[in-house]
Amino acid sequence: MRRLAVLAVLILVVSGCGSAEDGIRDEGFVAAGDRAVVSPATGAEDPGADVAPQPAPGVAVVYFLRFDEPAPTRRSVPVGETISESGLAALLAGPTAAERSLRYSTAIPDDTRLIAYAQEGRTAIVDLSALPDPQADEGTEALLALYQVVYTVTAGGVIDAVKVRVDGRPYGLGTLTGGSDALEPPLTRADLSFVVGAEAQLGSTGCAVAMEDAEPYTGDPVLELTRPQDGAIVEETLQIRGRLLSDGGPIVIRLLQDGLEVSNRIIDQRCRGAFSGAVPVPRTLEGPVEVVVSTPETETAPALEARRMVDITGA
Repeated sequence: MRRLAVLAVLILVVSGCGSAEDGIRDEGFVAAGDRAVVSPATGAEDPGADVAPQPAPGVAVVYFLRFDEPAPTRRSVPVGETISESGLAALLAGPTAAERSLRYSTAIPDDTRLIAYAQEGRTAIVDLSALPDPQADEGTEALLALYQVVYTVTAGGVIDAVKVRVDGRPYGLGTLTGGSDALEPPLTRADLSFVVGAEAQLGSTGCAVAMEDAEPYTGDPVLELTRPQDGAIVEETLQIRGRLLSDGGPIVIRLLQDGLEVSNRIIDQRCRGAFSGAVPVPRTLEGPVEVVVSTPETETAPALEARRMVDITGA
């Protein structure tokens, strides 16, 4: 189970036993406004290296998530802005519509603002208005958000470490494990490299596929959503992220308004673990919409369901 594995590794890292292995895959995705351009891959970082990939002049590397795993994209840097600050601004703005269609997402909460940015030598101090609750969801969303911030800010090669704060309070690995946050040290890439090492076996539909020879799941069945949250504002595309622990499948995503289905999507493989999907919003759809994510009952698994209410603003 990925979340338990991540949490276990996190505890080891905080206690000084974490791995320093570093291996981010770079898929060569370039975002140009709302146009998606697939370019030749520039190569992954050298495993074991603590040095950030060097973007071209005027280009920032921004770390979003894809299928619940970190994935880098690129943004042009406006004249007069530093790569680190420009990359951070792009991270807070979230994936473009083109990226969302390719299932890029983020663990950074919607409407998170940059309160302050400062630099002490090669250490950046980033104060944000919000990050995920470190005590919720076994800390997985908070850990992914930390990873995104640290890797994005250090991607230009000028910054080596990041002190992360939320509304002035330190926020780091100690916070996630329930320890004191008073003396959170700056975080480097090596401190968070274990996040990628805990990734699940990914399937082409955005879920961790239960392989044919996988052991049957014997724990309590779980279907939970990390996105969207109740009350989320949605424009053109609804991003779905969650976790399924079951031998069931497929995953059915439905949008209901006034009890009537207006759109749907099916992840049509048996899944176990993190899943991700995107549902285009019909142009004529506006107002409150209920999101229903479910798996049907099978011979080995019960039916599961999770619901959220969102507000569609229209394109």
